[in-house]
Amino acid sequence: MSFFFSALNILLVSTLLSQTGSITGVIINNNDGIPIHGANIYVQNSDKGAISRVDGGFTLNDISNGQLRIIISMIGYKNVKKDILLYNKQYDFGTIKMLTDTILIKEIVVEAHTELKPKSFSSNIELSGKRYHINLGSSLASSLDDEVGLAIRTMGQGTNQPVLRGYSGDRFLLTDDGLSIGDLSTSSPDHSVSVDMASFKKVRIIRGPESLLYGSNTIGGVINISRNNNSETRFSKRNIQSIFGIESHNESLFGSVSGYFPVKKNQQLMISYLKRNSGNQTSPIGELKNTELSNTEIVTGYDYFGNDYRATISFEEIDMEYGIPGTEEGHISGVNIDMKKRTQKFNVHKDINFSGFQTIDLDQRFIDYGHTESVSGFNFASVYMDQTIFSLQSKLTGESLTLGSFYQFRDFRAGGFYWTPDSRATSLGSFFLFEKNIKKVTLQVSSRATYQSIKPDKSNSFTSNLNSDEIIDRKFLILSHAVGAYYNLNNWKVSLGTMYTQKAPSLDDLYSDGPHLGTYSYEIGSPKLNLEKTIGLESSLDYVSRNLGVKITGYYNYSPNYHIYTKLGDGYEPGADWIEWGSGSSGWLYKYERQGLKAIIYGYEGDFEYTVTKNIVFGTKLSITRGDNLENKLPIQYIPPDKIFFTSKFDLNPLYIELQLKLVSDQSRIGEYEEKTKGYSISNIIGTYNINAANISHKLVFRLENIFNREYYNHLSKIKSIMPEKGRTIGIQYRVIF
Repeated sequence: MSFFFSALNILLVSTLLSQTGSITGVIINNNDGIPIHGANIYVQNSDKGAISRVDGGFTLNDISNGQLRIIISMIGYKNVKKDILLYNKQYDFGTIKMLTDTILIKEIVVEAHTELKPKSFSSNIELSGKRYHINLGSSLASSLDDEVGLAIRTMGQGTNQPVLRGYSGDRFLLTDDGLSIGDLSTSSPDHSVSVDMASFKKVRIIRGPESLLYGSNTIGGVINISRNNNSETRFSKRNIQSIFGIESHNESLFGSVSGYFPVKKNQQLMISYLKRNSGNQTSPIGELKNTELSNTEIVTGYDYFGNDYRATISFEEIDMEYGIPGTEEGHISGVNIDMKKRTQKFNVHKDINFSGFQTIDLDQRFIDYGHTESVSGFNFASVYMDQTIFSLQSKLTGESLTLGSFYQFRDFRAGGFYWTPDSRATSLGSFFLFEKNIKKVTLQVSSRATYQSIKPDKSNSFTSNLNSDEIIDRKFLILSHAVGAYYNLNNWKVSLGTMYTQKAPSLDDLYSDGPHLGTYSYEIGSPKLNLEKTIGLESSLDYVSRNLGVKITGYYNYSPNYHIYTKLGDGYEPGADWIEWGSGSSGWLYKYERQGLKAIIYGYEGDFEYTVTKNIVFGTKLSITRGDNLENKLPIQYIPPDKIFFTSKFDLNPLYIELQLKLVSDQSRIGEYEEKTKGYSISNIIGTYNINAANISHKLVFRLENIFNREYYNHLSKIKSIMPEKGRTIGIQYRVIF
């Protein structure tokens, strides 16, 4: 009999263990009851796991019956461990409360699905939190200038544009939360980037296979900006964030206020307002006339948090006016530019469980952009450009595979003395990224295919230097591919990558025929221009120990058809090298024609940091870029000079002090008709002071730049001979959150 009961007991236990069930529950914040999205839930000593949804709920499926330990973890919260005996088809935890871990770290950025993000290339850069506040400038380029591989192309404080590893214009992408910012900054250096960094929270520079998730023309990388550190942020009560500041070199005064207002438990409103006024920029040799800047920005948004999804709609309006200083070769009094942009965004993010995919994102944008250029002192526009852009993108994301598709329609219109024809461009395509871990090696493969058509309006076009029969419809099939490998061994990390990218010629590359007043040039396109193709190689070595951090990167890019504007001459033969134009005593604009040439761009970057104590850190950053025109055996024009940047950081909580020394070499490797630039050194002091009260956080940021008032010139400026950079500058920022 005892044998019978023993056998029966074994049979029952084995039957129990052979069955599977599911485990469910809802995770919330213990303090305010807000659902926690993105928490990791897994069964110890197994490969079974899940992620909490937007509503905090989770489900573990196909779990073997028996004694189990469930572990729940989330950055910024204390781990939760639950021991259960699973013997039914379903076990429901009910509500699980997680306690915040205030000891863990002082500043945290909690993001859902962090494990779904592809592995980052070693040369990627991210600015957020304290680092973002310290580097914050009015423009995107000035905020990034101290990073490795970054430089500024400028023609006044309103036109600062970033340059990545010698690449400017549309050879890298500027995106806002993954989609194009939709302005004309890539078409000419006198066009402003339509963002003011005081209203943003994070910048990320992306390279390697991941960059093809954003676009095809990413040989220089992607600069992605975001208004939020984390799009999943939900506030249980009103939250106001503001920043106010002044700068002495241009008598700048700016302020930005944004507020988040919860409506019920699953809705949230956001309102943001920014205003900036800057006078003429001053330099060590005096004031630069006609360099004023004025900017106004209004943003409103609405979030709805469902059980397993989040929907967001927002509206943005930017109104910017700025000036370009005058020159005798163009307009003595300078050029005024007025830019307006209105943007509507709609996004849906949903948790799913389909064929290994865990999330789906739908993004829709509509952008209405207008831009006028006028000679200072005149009340009419000499040049105007308008465009509307509609884009739609969908993306499925899983642990190892990301798939996406996109559509974009662009309607471009020009007028005045700018004779580039009105055109419509349509882009349609798809992309993917696959990632696989093999022991200590992570492999990535990505690809992007785009069909693009450009249809100029031939019935209503006038050109001066192009034949009308050359203005025809163009169609392009754009294919870009990338492969990356990442290897981790103890304190060492190695990243290797290769890319093959293609870039279609832009509308300006093909059909431009008119003056760009701000650059004092007359630009002529090449209607038969073909795809620009580039083969790139990159490798990075990263070492991190207790006291030392070292990152060294090298890259090499070869282009058999590098698109570049080339000056047609320096002489004074009417109608050949220049045209009569402008209000200056000389009254001409030099002609530049778009051409395709064989070229290579390569360089090296270094980032070193030594921690003396937990409060003292010394750092050095090095950037070296070379560009060669293989057709003419000359350097490529407008390549940044070598730069080395030294920092000494003293963290004396709540006081932080940083000493900076920037050394920039002479630039004597110059292209045809380009001028040399002398090297210079700049010294800066930056300090922050934090005060945290009961429900209010204060931060004061102090900047003293160009301490010794050095006179220096930006090699990437087309008007550097008449425009020295800013002199000694005092800047103060005050941030408050309540």
